[in-house]
Amino acid sequence: MLKKIRKWLLYATASILILILFLLSGIFFNWFGVYQGPGKVLEFTNTSPLYEELSKERKNEVKKILFGDLHVHTTYSWDAYMLNLPIAQGEGAHPVSDACNFARICSNLDFFAVTDHAEWLTKREWKDSLKSIQECKKVTDDLDEPPIVPFLGWEWTQTSLDKDTHFGHKNIILKSTITEDIPPRPIAAVTKAFDGGVNSNTLITSAAVALDFPNRKQYFNWRYRSLIARSYEDCDMEKEISHSANCYEKAETASDLFKKLEKFDSDLLVIPHGSAWGVTSPPFSSWDVQLNPDSHNANFNKLLEIYSGHGNSEEYRSWTPMQKNNNETLSCSQPSQDYLPDCFQAGEIIKERCRVSAGSNEECNQRAEKARKLFIESDPFGLLTIPGYDPMEWKDSGQCKDCFLPAFDYRPKMSAQYALALTDFSTGTPIRFRYGFIGSSDNHQARPGTGYKENLRKLNTESRADLDNEIGRYLLNPRLLDPKLPLSQEIDTERDKVFMNSMPLQSERGSSFLYSGGLVAVHAALRNREEIWSALSNREVYATSGERILLWFNLINHPQSEPVPMGTETEMSFSPKFVVKAIGAQKQLPGCSSLDSEEISSEALERLCRGECFNPSNERKLISRIEVVRIRPQVYKDEPIDGLIQDPWKTFECKNSQEGCEIEFMDEQFEGGNREIIYYVRAVQEPSEAINASGLDCNRDENGKCLKINLCGDPKGKGKGDCLSLTEERAWSSPIFVKFKSNSP
Repeated sequence: MLKKIRKWLLYATASILILILFLLSGIFFNWFGVYQGPGKVLEFTNTSPLYEELSKERKNEVKKILFGDLHVHTTYSWDAYMLNLPIAQGEGAHPVSDACNFARICSNLDFFAVTDHAEWLTKREWKDSLKSIQECKKVTDDLDEPPIVPFLGWEWTQTSLDKDTHFGHKNIILKSTITEDIPPRPIAAVTKAFDGGVNSNTLITSAAVALDFPNRKQYFNWRYRSLIARSYEDCDMEKEISHSANCYEKAETASDLFKKLEKFDSDLLVIPHGSAWGVTSPPFSSWDVQLNPDSHNANFNKLLEIYSGHGNSEEYRSWTPMQKNNNETLSCSQPSQDYLPDCFQAGEIIKERCRVSAGSNEECNQRAEKARKLFIESDPFGLLTIPGYDPMEWKDSGQCKDCFLPAFDYRPKMSAQYALALTDFSTGTPIRFRYGFIGSSDNHQARPGTGYKENLRKLNTESRADLDNEIGRYLLNPRLLDPKLPLSQEIDTERDKVFMNSMPLQSERGSSFLYSGGLVAVHAALRNREEIWSALSNREVYATSGERILLWFNLINHPQSEPVPMGTETEMSFSPKFVVKAIGAQKQLPGCSSLDSEEISSEALERLCRGECFNPSNERKLISRIEVVRIRPQVYKDEPIDGLIQDPWKTFECKNSQEGCEIEFMDEQFEGGNREIIYYVRAVQEPSEAINASGLDCNRDENGKCLKINLCGDPKGKGKGDCLSLTEERAWSSPIFVKFKSNSP
């Protein structure tokens, strides 16, 4: 009997081992994964009645205001695919067709662009992306004003740990959707460097399948996509690249990118975004690196995305995380009411751990100073010098405390205001950035325009780091398992090599700085490709934080023209006068409209929109104030920036009115200044609830010091809901650039 049991156990064990071996072999040789394709664009007759209604409201306006989203990822992007795996609390594949369907059905946009990362876009994905955009366009191609205008683009995802070679992320948007006009392949920033971090090897796939067996097909397909992406080699830059070549075309610097783009016979725009993100930008990153004849191309660089689901990059602040001493060494900046440097907090963490371990005050202070010094010496990997990463210990360090919905770990010298204040004097003619402002979502679930309702946090934002999901947290950040020692430690390159290809991850705190995303609005005579592209190219655009605020900003006393709109460059010899008009966004009704329900199946509404569509009421939110920002660009080399940015320069309180707010102002100081001045306005709306509006939501003492943070997704903090708090949504006009013109002969 015992022999039979042993024999049975032996057979059972062998069978299990054979099954495991079969599974591992199948994963290794990719027997199970398949290509999921671009999906299907739905056909229905919705003609966007909202903007017909707005046109009736503004009969006397020459141009309409149209809303779009020029920064959307599908699961053709490597990070979107990973974020949408079930083990990461995602829904699975969201192809390009979903972006079209969502923009038309759920968010009711006028235009959008798909901008997947070039680093994972093989020839097949690029071809299928174009096919889906063409199908999206074809659905209503016979109309003079189609309800949706789709654009194709891609993201050039460049980062560097060296501030002197960091150019940041840029979206390339193509005007045409005609196959012959489209480049044969997108241009990536890096390719083979992505092998380790985003590709699924046999072990990782097997672990994911074991942990989440019911969704095994998702992980098999992830493995399949990884193998295809990894099979591509870099194109040989020394030879002419054929259209049919299966390779990655690469541009490692902004200069290389522009040289390649100039060879395309296509109208296109290059739109930087996420410029002030600390998660991708080293601490001393600055726009200075990009303002030169090689790294800046004014023909392409006309727009800047200042707000997205990853936060606001508008505002400049004078603080820095570290200070450069006269002897070229670095020291940790002292904390202020508005900023707590990470390096300073590193010392506070070690000091507190030392105190808990019964260390003396003298010893703990010494350890704190050593920790700050080691943090700085290890820049930009200072976080790795504090053993046992605990997000709660870092409190609100590194953050802009008085910025509107800021990007995480804010970089002030990569802000829009800093960019506009700069001048390059390296050539005979001063070079300046001439950016118009846009907002977009940067959504990674193929959901353009997610800010129409502040709900469904895990779908409408990237904020998913629930702190009670220990498996997911530890997979993202193994440092959470390290012991919290009361001493800082030098970086061990062998031990920490997995973290040393990019900025150290802080997913738990960063999750409280992820929002529902912004929009770009254009002033256009008609809703069609030509008119929208013309507005984008002329910078007659503005950004919103997601709300569909209506905004006009014009220079009204120009001697040689009608009112000059936002985005214009002009010259004047006397003080300019401006008019601003803003109308608040329409309040939203729950669910979807009856028209949506008649046109689209309930299954499609639930799958795409989760039953919540853009569904405006007849009541509008109120505009509370108009703020004017004035920037005087540098007129000599190294002119201090701090005094050149006046924010706000003027503030106008608005009356409570459904008709909005209209004000006029003049710059009486313009003539005496004898220099160019840049003006733009913010229309600020009455407070309303928004996802993650309170950021880290600190409990503070009477002096404003953060005692404890309450993270989004923490059951002991904000919980697992939508993490709603009050904020003042806003719209940012594009600037008007006014040069001083002397009347003297």
